[in-house]
Amino acid sequence: MFDLGGSVAVFACSHRAGGNSSAAAEFVARGVREVGGRARVIELREYNVLPCQSCRSCTAAHDSACVLRGRDQAEGLFATLMTAPAVVFTSPIYFYGLPSMLKTWIDRSQRFWEARRKKERWIMALRERQAMACFVAGQQSGQKLFEGARLTLKYFLTNFNLVLEEPVGLRGMEASGDLLADPAAVHAALSLGRAAGEAARRA
Repeated sequence: MFDLGGSVAVFACSHRAGGNSSAAAEFVARGVREVGGRARVIELREYNVLPCQSCRSCTAAHDSACVLRGRDQAEGLFATLMTAPAVVFTSPIYFYGLPSMLKTWIDRSQRFWEARRKKERWIMALRERQAMACFVAGQQSGQKLFEGARLTLKYFLTNFNLVLEEPVGLRGMEASGDLLADPAAVHAALSLGRAAGEAARRA
């Protein structure tokens, strides 16, 4: 588990370092700090997360425990979602969806869905908090370019009593440095961070 100390958790979900969604994460963190909050950027690619085995052991296990618990770092990341006063995800869009690394972690949250289905006390006691997202796409067109990612993230976060606000969608961010060169995109990421900082203060 990360000791966030009341910080906003900013999950940077790109497979590569130095990309546009990682730049967005840094601007989000800066925005949090501009309103007096604290933020920690968590680069998801730096953590080992094994894929769900679809064994359904969590349906019967005490506390809906996963058989992979302790074998990777997924539980520490989940613990952050349970304790952070607000969370933000910055992610690229791959084929109208979330990148595989993030989706692998999302799929591992089955045990939390099971716990909520069974109304286990430890998960039902989680307080409601806000979640936000910044989706970054190289593509310019597509009416529903961000919709698949939004729905997946929304229902994943519901397990942790995190309510996803309408995401920020940035288009045309293809090459590294495109976001940095776009003042409107920088402003959008900073504004998202400021909103997350205010949400954390209210939590």
